[in-house]
Amino acid sequence: MEDGAKDDYIKDIYRHASPNADTDSFLGSPTVAIDSTLSTSNSLSNLNLDTNDSSSSPPAHNDDVPDIAEVLQEMLATTELPSSTTDLDYEPELDLVGGHRRNLGQLNDYGSPRADSFVSLDPPSIGTEVEQFLSKKKQFFILSSAGKPIYTLHGSDDVILGYLGVLQTVVSAYQADESGDNLMSFRAGKTLVVVAVEGPLILAAVSKIGESESQLRAQLDVLYTQILSTLTKNQIHRIYANQSNFDLRNLLQGTDVYLDALTREIVNGSPSILLGALEPLILRKSIREEIDGVLLSCRTPSLLYGLIVSDSKLANVIRPKKHSLHPPDLILLFSMLFNTTSFRDGEHWVPICLPKFNSTGFLYAYIHFFSKSSALIQISADKNAFFELREAKQQILSQMEDKGLIKALERAEERGRFKPVDVAVPMVRHFLYKSRAHVQYVMPSYETHYYEPHMQRGLLTFYHQLHAQVNSDSSRGSNNGWRFMHLVRNSCIGFAWITPSFELYCVSGPNVSRATLAASIHSIAKWVSQHRERLFVIGGAVF
Repeated sequence: MEDGAKDDYIKDIYRHASPNADTDSFLGSPTVAIDSTLSTSNSLSNLNLDTNDSSSSPPAHNDDVPDIAEVLQEMLATTELPSSTTDLDYEPELDLVGGHRRNLGQLNDYGSPRADSFVSLDPPSIGTEVEQFLSKKKQFFILSSAGKPIYTLHGSDDVILGYLGVLQTVVSAYQADESGDNLMSFRAGKTLVVVAVEGPLILAAVSKIGESESQLRAQLDVLYTQILSTLTKNQIHRIYANQSNFDLRNLLQGTDVYLDALTREIVNGSPSILLGALEPLILRKSIREEIDGVLLSCRTPSLLYGLIVSDSKLANVIRPKKHSLHPPDLILLFSMLFNTTSFRDGEHWVPICLPKFNSTGFLYAYIHFFSKSSALIQISADKNAFFELREAKQQILSQMEDKGLIKALERAEERGRFKPVDVAVPMVRHFLYKSRAHVQYVMPSYETHYYEPHMQRGLLTFYHQLHAQVNSDSSRGSNNGWRFMHLVRNSCIGFAWITPSFELYCVSGPNVSRATLAASIHSIAKWVSQHRERLFVIGGAVF
């Protein structure tokens, strides 16, 4: 192929993949979370108000804004948090999807996930559109500082505009105060609202399912990062500096499908997002090492990172010595690849920002699905490396085919996760184990006790509550980094154990003693340690 033809070919792929990408900086500012009834923050301090203390007084500027609890009670109907007598299983609602200006047919046309991949927290939709909107147990709002809607999980523009106006007014009132505080969170009854202000954008999460402020703030940070992967921070600031009431949705069309996929993953209770960790593909050590050898032998000079991923699970990674890819970057990338159909056909050359690796610009990813659910990803800093990485792909797949490694991956995919009975802890129905050193987690399959989608969603909701409790001030622990929590509900019991090396969350049936659960989680930790080289990607191929 002539050089000019190559350039045109690459430009066509580039434009198709990311019409708005440029080399401007990409910077996501970290946020600080505080568990409180009303919290604000500035650059110097965090203000934490305990409303149970009658001596506490509101901030001086509170008289200038509407009563927050009253505002939210008007916005959303409040429900009780799950208690020891509350069933945590939710009925599925398969015809409801996230995202603005979308119906079911449009989502499938845009290459979104299949509709039945979404399990709603809410009962079947009844009543008017407004009543349905108010009944939701989880909401996300993204709007501009002028109150223009950018993205919502539920509700059309006709329904949400009034509520976004209230939210924008409250946030602006805090920003206008001379103290420089930003509104961080507030409660109304059992409903928690968390707010993040990122330059000209306002992001808000509303939850009535017992999540903590830090969990919701992490979810908002993921959504903000997704926006910045399409439009950089510099671009967004320039747009709103020139036109404060600009409708950003005009620039997100065609790429907001990834926000749809990401919000669906969050609402479905993604353990990856909850734990900030990746799920590895369970694979024999010898197979993983053999694939590592192929990746190393086919490495090209411009390659920064290479990955093989199967059904969102990390199988192999090749990386420079002393440099690792960060899980938040890969969670975003895997969601784009496996929760939409955009990349399933052919080969793709896309600019991508990995902000934890480099927050100042774009890298370039060569993506190729070599089976229905397995992809080879090669990442380079060189925008002209397409043909070099394409040739490397052909060599990698040829060697893997000759050595039977593609079939080995397919067999591992078919086997899936291990079963609860494999661990020999009969009192435990399910568990999550996170290796803090490898920032990866494993869990058994859902079979036996959680075979229905709404049962799985209820389980993941319970994990979020257990995670929130063990990381709160009410959990028992010591100054050496060990913490634990025993949480009892009507239909199940949870136990969480956090140590400097791992986090373990397990769920049993009712009427199981603490001593039995403690013995079970000790057995789980021992079993994981014995099988660690098959369960986790340890180190990867290093050059």
